[in-house]
Amino acid sequence: MSLVGNVYEGGPVRLEFTRTAAETGGQLHEMRATYEAGSPLPPAHRHPGQDERFEVVAGALTFLIDGERHTVAAGEAIDVPRGAVHQVHNPGEVPAVAVWQTRPALRTGEFHHELHAAVDAEDWARLGEVLGGYGDVFELVTVPEREG
Repeated sequence: MSLVGNVYEGGPVRLEFTRTAAETGGQLHEMRATYEAGSPLPPAHRHPGQDERFEVVAGALTFLIDGERHTVAAGEAIDVPRGAVHQVHNPGEVPAVAVWQTRPALRTGEFHHELHAAVDAEDWARLGEVLGGYGDVFELVTVPEREG
Protein backbone atom coordinates (compact mmCIF):
# COMPACT_ATOMS: atom_id res chain seq x y z
CA MET A 1 0.00 0.00 0.00
CA SER A 2 1.39 3.38 -0.98
CA LEU A 3 1.51 6.18 1.54
CA VAL A 4 2.69 8.79 -1.00
CA GLY A 5 0.94 12.09 -0.44
CA ASN A 6 0.26 11.44 3.24
CA VAL A 7 0.83 14.57 5.32
CA TYR A 8 1.49 14.54 9.05
CA GLU A 9 1.12 17.79 10.96
CA GLY A 10 0.42 18.86 14.48
CA GLY A 11 3.91 19.13 15.92
CA PRO A 12 7.05 21.11 15.23
CA VAL A 13 7.74 19.16 12.00
CA ARG A 14 5.33 18.74 9.08
CA LEU A 15 6.02 15.63 6.99
CA GLU A 16 4.81 14.93 3.46
CA PHE A 17 5.64 11.53 1.99
CA THR A 18 6.96 11.89 -1.57
CA ARG A 19 8.34 8.40 -2.26
CA THR A 20 7.92 5.26 -0.19
CA ALA A 21 8.95 1.61 -0.20
CA ALA A 22 5.99 0.85 -2.49
CA GLU A 23 7.30 3.12 -5.27
CA THR A 24 11.00 2.36 -4.86
CA GLY A 25 11.05 -1.40 -4.43
CA GLY A 26 12.00 -0.90 -0.78
CA GLN A 27 15.12 1.09 -1.65
CA LEU A 28 14.07 4.51 -0.36
CA HIS A 29 11.63 6.43 1.81
CA GLU A 30 11.54 10.16 1.05
CA MET A 31 9.71 12.99 2.79
CA ARG A 32 9.52 16.74 2.52
CA ALA A 33 10.00 17.93 6.09
CA THR A 34 9.14 21.47 7.20
CA TYR A 35 10.58 22.41 10.60
CA GLU A 36 8.87 25.33 12.29
CA ALA A 37 11.02 28.20 13.51
CA GLY A 38 12.51 27.47 16.90
CA SER A 39 11.66 23.77 16.78
CA PRO A 40 12.99 21.79 19.75
CA LEU A 41 15.45 18.91 19.57
CA PRO A 42 13.68 15.56 19.34
CA PRO A 43 14.88 12.72 21.57
CA ALA A 44 18.27 11.28 20.68
CA HIS A 45 17.84 8.25 18.46
CA ARG A 46 19.44 6.07 15.81
CA HIS A 47 18.43 3.96 12.85
CA PRO A 48 20.25 0.62 13.18
CA GLY A 49 19.89 -0.51 9.57
CA GLN A 50 19.34 2.69 7.61
CA ASP A 51 21.29 5.65 6.28
CA GLU A 52 19.68 9.09 6.10
CA ARG A 53 20.32 12.10 3.89
CA PHE A 54 18.92 15.58 4.45
CA GLU A 55 19.03 18.13 1.64
CA VAL A 56 18.05 21.54 3.03
CA VAL A 57 16.07 23.56 0.49
CA ALA A 58 15.07 26.54 2.67
CA GLY A 59 16.36 27.96 5.95
CA ALA A 60 18.90 25.99 7.97
CA LEU A 61 18.90 22.98 10.28
CA THR A 62 21.18 22.06 13.15
CA PHE A 63 22.20 18.43 13.55
CA LEU A 64 23.82 16.71 16.51
CA ILE A 65 25.45 13.55 15.14
CA ASP A 66 27.44 11.39 17.54
CA GLY A 67 28.01 14.44 19.72
CA GLU A 68 29.14 16.78 16.93
CA ARG A 69 27.12 19.84 15.93
CA HIS A 70 26.58 20.63 12.23
CA THR A 71 24.60 23.51 10.73
CA VAL A 72 23.28 22.81 7.24
CA ALA A 73 21.94 25.71 5.17
CA ALA A 74 19.76 25.84 2.06
CA GLY A 75 21.57 24.24 -0.87
CA GLU A 76 23.61 21.94 1.38
CA ALA A 77 23.16 18.31 2.40
CA ILE A 78 24.27 16.05 5.23
CA ASP A 79 24.41 12.27 5.55
CA VAL A 80 23.64 10.47 8.79
CA PRO A 81 25.11 6.95 8.68
CA ARG A 82 23.22 3.98 10.08
CA GLY A 83 23.71 3.57 13.80
CA ALA A 84 24.77 7.19 14.40
CA VAL A 85 23.07 8.79 17.40
CA HIS A 86 21.48 11.98 16.17
CA GLN A 87 18.97 14.79 16.59
CA VAL A 88 17.90 17.56 14.21
CA HIS A 89 16.03 20.80 14.73
CA ASN A 90 15.56 24.33 13.49
CA PRO A 91 16.75 26.88 16.08
CA GLY A 92 16.30 29.69 13.54
CA GLU A 93 13.66 32.38 13.22
CA VAL A 94 12.14 31.16 9.94
CA PRO A 95 10.84 27.73 8.90
CA ALA A 96 13.34 25.31 7.38
CA VAL A 97 12.51 22.75 4.68
CA ALA A 98 14.47 19.62 3.82
CA VAL A 99 14.14 16.62 1.56
CA TRP A 100 14.71 13.74 3.99
CA GLN A 101 15.66 10.34 2.59
CA THR A 102 16.04 7.04 4.40
CA ARG A 103 17.74 4.04 2.75
CA PRO A 104 16.63 1.32 2.64
CA ALA A 105 13.01 2.21 3.26
CA LEU A 106 12.23 -0.73 5.57
CA ARG A 107 9.13 0.25 7.60
CA THR A 108 9.82 3.99 7.84
CA GLY A 109 6.48 5.00 6.31
CA GLU A 110 4.53 2.71 8.59
CA PHE A 111 6.49 3.93 11.62
CA HIS A 112 5.69 7.60 10.98
CA HIS A 113 2.07 6.78 10.16
CA GLU A 114 1.58 4.85 13.43
CA LEU A 115 3.55 7.40 15.45
CA HIS A 116 1.42 10.32 14.30
CA ALA A 117 -1.82 8.36 14.71
CA ALA A 118 -0.94 7.64 18.34
CA VAL A 119 0.03 11.26 19.03
CA ASP A 120 -3.07 12.64 17.28
CA ALA A 121 -5.26 10.33 19.39
CA GLU A 122 -3.29 11.21 22.53
CA ASP A 123 -2.94 7.46 23.05
CA TRP A 124 0.27 7.41 25.07
CA ALA A 125 0.18 3.65 25.65
CA ARG A 126 0.01 3.13 21.88
CA LEU A 127 2.82 5.65 21.40
CA GLY A 128 5.02 3.55 23.69
CA GLU A 129 4.13 0.45 21.70
CA VAL A 130 5.03 2.18 18.43
CA LEU A 131 8.35 3.46 19.79
CA GLY A 132 9.21 -0.03 21.00
CA GLY A 133 7.78 -1.94 18.05
CA TYR A 134 9.82 -0.52 15.19
CA GLY A 135 13.33 -1.32 16.41
CA ASP A 136 14.41 -2.10 12.85
CA VAL A 137 13.93 1.58 11.90
CA PHE A 138 14.08 3.59 15.15
CA GLU A 139 15.74 3.25 18.54
CA LEU A 140 15.65 5.80 21.34
CA VAL A 141 19.05 6.41 22.90
CA THR A 142 20.00 7.86 26.25
CA VAL A 143 22.80 10.37 25.81
CA PRO A 144 24.85 11.15 28.92
CA GLU A 145 24.80 14.81 29.91
CA ARG A 146 27.96 16.66 29.11
CA GLU A 147 29.82 18.42 31.89
CA GLY A 148 30.83 22.04 31.66
